[in-house]
Amino acid sequence: MAIVIDLIGSMILAGFVTLLGLRLNANISNSAQSYKADVIVQENLVSLVQSIEYDFRKMGYRVQDPTQVILRADSDHITFRGDINDNGVIDTVEWYLGGYVTSTPNPRDRILYRRLRPVASGTGLIGSLPGVTVFGLKYLNHEAMPPSTLGQIWIVETTLRVESPWKVQDRAVDAQDYGLWTYSAAFWRQTRLASRNLKRHG
Repeated sequence: MAIVIDLIGSMILAGFVTLLGLRLNANISNSAQSYKADVIVQENLVSLVQSIEYDFRKMGYRVQDPTQVILRADSDHITFRGDINDNGVIDTVEWYLGGYVTSTPNPRDRILYRRLRPVASGTGLIGSLPGVTVFGLKYLNHEAMPPSTLGQIWIVETTLRVESPWKVQDRAVDAQDYGLWTYSAAFWRQTRLASRNLKRHG
């Protein structure tokens, strides 16, 4: 009888050890996925920020009339002119947020588009990877006030948020319930991004 009790006790103990091992393995796996998602999101954000800053700093470059640089200024869509490629040709550049992406689990997932004209071939349209959830633009004149016309825009404040397309286990959430997990996110805001070419009209 004692042997049977010892066997039962051993099986129960082995079961607990196995469960602890499985839980530890799940936590390690979730942590690795969370870290990977953080890295991917940050890399995507940095890549987009570099492209946006490059284009925006070229805004109005070699355009004779600085009041004719910005052609469209919406909260998530901007069109402006400038010699982006530094080849003597005035380009027209658009940055705008597309519709919601339905192919990923993240319901806020969208694509940020950049269109360049003229182009040697193709459409000049480039879309980011899915993951952009916020692309906000705010426009100010030389007195840091909302401009009354496009020609008065001096400063473009830009907000960008990128999220992972799938949820990851937050470090503060110990539960294995997927519904409690969150999307990995990275945020960037540039409050004084202005091309010096726009400042010519003060």
